[in-house]
Amino acid sequence: MGVKYNFRRYVWIFAIGCYVGYAVETLWCLIRNGYIESRSSLVLGHLSVAYGMGAVLLTLLLTRFRNAAWWKIFLISFVSGTVTEYICSLGQEICFGSVAWDYSHMPLNINGRVCLLYSVFWGVIGLGWVKLIMPLMDLLFQKVHIPFEKALVGAFVAFFVFDAALSAGAAVRMDRRQQGIPAANSVEAFLDDHFGDERMHDIYANSKSVKE
Repeated sequence: MGVKYNFRRYVWIFAIGCYVGYAVETLWCLIRNGYIESRSSLVLGHLSVAYGMGAVLLTLLLTRFRNAAWWKIFLISFVSGTVTEYICSLGQEICFGSVAWDYSHMPLNINGRVCLLYSVFWGVIGLGWVKLIMPLMDLLFQKVHIPFEKALVGAFVAFFVFDAALSAGAAVRMDRRQQGIPAANSVEAFLDDHFGDERMHDIYANSKSVKE
């Protein structure tokens, strides 16, 4: 029987998933392209939010299926991962007018947001999550006691909310700059000064505007 997952533990899972995802994406870019390029979802912290969300979602959905048949775990992960990836892609396009990945060239894709190959990957990851990752997380949560855990979790949540709000504002401002709309107040002027087009393109090097 695994440990119970409370809010603080889900925050840790989310944070670790975000940072591990960022590291994996950065390393993959280095191996594939021969150079390091930002794969951050937000303008301040090196966070890959889709990975953090995926880690939390897999834990939420698969906790009760620890002892289920492998095909059931695979199917749940296949469907939930695909839906999450589609929602993340659609949300980025709606909110920021850009996309970070495009599977249009892949067979059996849906609007370029998801495709069969990566959906299968989600299924395999779900199996690994239940059989390998969750037992390890159980052990860590049982054995490791973090000093000032509430304060650390609270600080991360506050930082994440601020970073997300700042990132959204910077993305909206970049879109308005491209439309030739000047800054209307001190906040927009601050965003123009500190998160200009060049810096935003460096942060979101893998994103492409849907207008392109």
